[in-house]
Amino acid sequence: MKYSEAVDFLDGKIVLGVKPSLDRIRALCGLMGNPQNSFDAVQVTGTNGKPSVGNMTAAILAECGFKVGLFTSPHLETVRERMTVNGRMISTHAFAETMEEVAGYVKRAEKEAGEQLTYFEVVTAVAYRYFEREGIDVAVLEVGMGGRWDATNVVDCDVAVITNVDIDHVNELGRTREKIASEKVGMINEGCVLVTAEARREILMIMAERCEEVGAEMRVFGRDFRLDFHIPYRVAGEAPSQIITVSGLEGHEFREIKLPMFGKHQAVNAACAVAAAQVYAEPREKASEEGFRRALESASVPGRLEILRERPLVVTDGAHNVLGVEKLVTSLTSEFDFERLAVVVAILSDKDARGILRLLGAVADEVVVTENRSARCIPSSKLAALCRMDGIRHREEPDFGVAVRAAMNAAGRDGMVCITGSLFTVSEARIYFRYQKASREMRQDR
Repeated sequence: MKYSEAVDFLDGKIVLGVKPSLDRIRALCGLMGNPQNSFDAVQVTGTNGKPSVGNMTAAILAECGFKVGLFTSPHLETVRERMTVNGRMISTHAFAETMEEVAGYVKRAEKEAGEQLTYFEVVTAVAYRYFEREGIDVAVLEVGMGGRWDATNVVDCDVAVITNVDIDHVNELGRTREKIASEKVGMINEGCVLVTAEARREILMIMAERCEEVGAEMRVFGRDFRLDFHIPYRVAGEAPSQIITVSGLEGHEFREIKLPMFGKHQAVNAACAVAAAQVYAEPREKASEEGFRRALESASVPGRLEILRERPLVVTDGAHNVLGVEKLVTSLTSEFDFERLAVVVAILSDKDARGILRLLGAVADEVVVTENRSARCIPSSKLAALCRMDGIRHREEPDFGVAVRAAMNAAGRDGMVCITGSLFTVSEARIYFRYQKASREMRQDR
């Protein structure tokens, strides 16, 4: 099987209307010999912050001497981004080879069950087999959605992380925080330790009840570990960062770490990653303070306030719900200096578009509504209508490239452009600016 054929096979598994169940992935893994049982696991879920916490936790554990697999979703540009070992993405050859093997089991499982496996179930199985072949010690698994019925939930995790709980994916998870929390805690299993930065008492009670029910322990931000301080750090010619001090579990202090990520929410994410890594590494006597520091000081998460260009400063961020955009707006207004701010936004149909636009419109000098390539993207005309309803200064440009150029013109050379609303939007932005850079270099070489 060629790499392109492997991708095509996987893309053919994009199906809708499949009932939530672990039966399909369990049956598939059973046919494969249960590769997920060959390594330990840290599972990460939550409404916001999953990629950041997952990436930082994996990096810390790798710096402490573990061989670490990281499974994330969705990808921005290539499906290979979803599975890495000690920071190295799976090769095209390894992906095709692993998919060819897994595809045989998929066809057999579908024939026996009489129903089709989903894209996420298949790619998760590929990750399990790849990690088994690589002989990893531990996998950091980012939950696709929810927790209870997620394909990553066929593992018995050593550490469960729930970053926070807010309103998102309401059609699948429920319309209240309590209902959503009840879905997310489904990944907590006997003997594991839950790490969370959730602050709402009613949600913490749901988590505590689940931990008591299955015999798990619980570590809470602000009680068992905390962020002592975070201050912005700016040096001319360098991207903004922040200095943080984290009081980890058992009073272990990680002082004055230069975190190259912006916003208090990322400092809290770093604290969660520290606690999760402590829970796993310390009983195995491999927790290294220098390892924690090296990992955090080189941390990066694509699509999270990622800088794409300077003058005007252009950043892209995958914020796609109200809570995420609230944190994005706080970071934009507190971490950056700019004369004018223009926002390019494309949003998917299952999101609170009006709530997102209101938040962005409150701080932007101009909002440029556009579209990304997702079939679920809201037409720019509908976003423009929402802007008109709330009196938001806006411009409609369905073509993504035209929208970006319009925003850059509106911001001016000393201004700032933020491209946001969806990870699909982030993907388009990264591809657009990489193409622009390549075009400039070609012209210079002539």
